[in-house]
Amino acid sequence: MKEAGFGSVVECHQDWAFMPHTNDGLLAVGIAIDDMTIDNGALLVIPGSHRGAIYDHHQDGFFIGAVTESAVDPAEVVAIEIPAGSVSIHHVRTLHGSAPNTSERSRRMLFLEMAAVDAWSLMGLHDTDTWNNWDEFNACILRGEPTKEARVTDVPVRLPLPMRPSPGSIYALQADLAESTFSD
Repeated sequence: MKEAGFGSVVECHQDWAFMPHTNDGLLAVGIAIDDMTIDNGALLVIPGSHRGAIYDHHQDGFFIGAVTESAVDPAEVVAIEIPAGSVSIHHVRTLHGSAPNTSERSRRMLFLEMAAVDAWSLMGLHDTDTWNNWDEFNACILRGEPTKEARVTDVPVRLPLPMRPSPGSIYALQADLAESTFSD
């Protein structure tokens, strides 16, 4: 969601960095609630980048959620400008980000993550009850049959850990205290 005149930049990243699986059969489906233009923070993609490298999203040993290598040639960037109600789809390894919203119009978009039925999360499911209710988990399948066999492909994986504590969080305060206590 990017509010009018306020929505900030989303730095270049690959969704794969946030959700590594046993294979990269994953897509992000975006449904535009508002018209999406370059002025209000359109999605910016590098076409074909899903066939290339998987980039590091860590800096100083922490996961920061943005590509930390020089991966983007500005000449290759394409803005996805679509009217409200349209759908954009990109592969989990596609390099993408978005510009700030400099317009007087909001840019809202609903993203749904879709995975092949045999692509198993390496980070586990966030709702542990889902693992305990196989029928509920399988009820989320849009197409295909349930499987208990993960397809494992040769795709590099870097887990999005550890995350840098948010400023002001108890974890950041503990880190600051530990640093000031043990720095001398």
